[in-house]
Amino acid sequence: MAPIPLLHENLPSIAVLPLHNFGRDPADDYFADGIVEDVILSLARLRELLVISRGSTLKYRGPDIDPRHVGRDLGVRYVLGGSVSKAAQRLRVSAQLYDAETGSSLWTKTMEFGPGDLFAVQDQVVRRVVPRIAPHVRAAELRGALRKRPESFTAYDWMLRALHIINSLDVNTFLQAREFLNRAMTEDSHFAMPVAWAARWHCLRIGQGWSPAPDEDARRATELATRAIDLDRQNALGLATYGHLKSFLFHDYDVAMVYFDRALTACPNSSLAWILSSATLSYVGRGAEAVERAGQGLRLSPHDQSIFYYYAFLSIAHYSNGNYPEAIRWGRMAARENPVYTTTYRILAASLAATDRLEEARDSAAAVLNLEPDFRLGEYERTRQPFQSLQIKTRYLQQLKKAGLPN
Repeated sequence: MAPIPLLHENLPSIAVLPLHNFGRDPADDYFADGIVEDVILSLARLRELLVISRGSTLKYRGPDIDPRHVGRDLGVRYVLGGSVSKAAQRLRVSAQLYDAETGSSLWTKTMEFGPGDLFAVQDQVVRRVVPRIAPHVRAAELRGALRKRPESFTAYDWMLRALHIINSLDVNTFLQAREFLNRAMTEDSHFAMPVAWAARWHCLRIGQGWSPAPDEDARRATELATRAIDLDRQNALGLATYGHLKSFLFHDYDVAMVYFDRALTACPNSSLAWILSSATLSYVGRGAEAVERAGQGLRLSPHDQSIFYYYAFLSIAHYSNGNYPEAIRWGRMAARENPVYTTTYRILAASLAATDRLEEARDSAAAVLNLEPDFRLGEYERTRQPFQSLQIKTRYLQQLKKAGLPN
């Protein structure tokens, strides 16, 4: 299979901001944040655009956001924003497309409709915006990019509630996201997105260090990702999640790359697929490509709510590529963002040992043991050590031993 090309910087680039909630109930913020979810995912499926992920636009919330500031911050040419208000059974959405260089408005539209018509309104926004920023996109391509809709608006609403809190750093709030996803899946068993997000939820639970049974969470994530793909073979989130689990848990790197490439074919702007696939490339010794893919993932989501993932995988990519100073730099950033993600400390310990910074390497090894008191190199090599490249695997284990991790 041919390599998936990176998205070029000279493509038309856009950030879609959460809609400002003009309703009376602050509890509806989840709806204002999430209503753009399908707009972003539809735009993201077009290779002719560079689309910033939803996880990096959530912080730009409010009626007075300057599109020029957003453009500079995210490095995009266009910004789509607006507002939403809910009253009884009617929704009122105002959308506005800006030139981020000048701040001038290129298109504006106000729409009033019932909740059941929301998906048609989202499609209308996509159909109006794309010709203004990428007029060369063919109508057939645009039709193909529009997302598969759920049968139940209630299921969609529960999913939006989950997305609003799924990246919470508070464990109780995070656990509630799983309840919302369960309700969405119960309400509409054929709706793939909450299933894919449930798979991602289990992965995040492991990554945050909150899982009481990581192996069980990983198995459940694999089951859910498989189900999401069965429901929608173009579901990039399910495809990328399955690819990562196939690589990390089962060390089936070839199959993993097939699923990552499927994810990126379905959604070229999937920051998660770019960053997770970089890890697999790191494991098989294709370090330079891993660095490129990790960089592309970070470009598409520079302020992601799970930014530690991006930094940690950049650290792994640079380690695989033999650039230990860069592996240390990104590893330090990952540890600051999430001090309970043990992968970060293992790569840091090995990178610091490789550069003979032994005291710092021992500190990172101590952090590993603090989080995983039963960690032993022999068991790690037999079970979770991810590198397929014999050369990288050998030096990695030697460096971890040099850092002071026990056999």
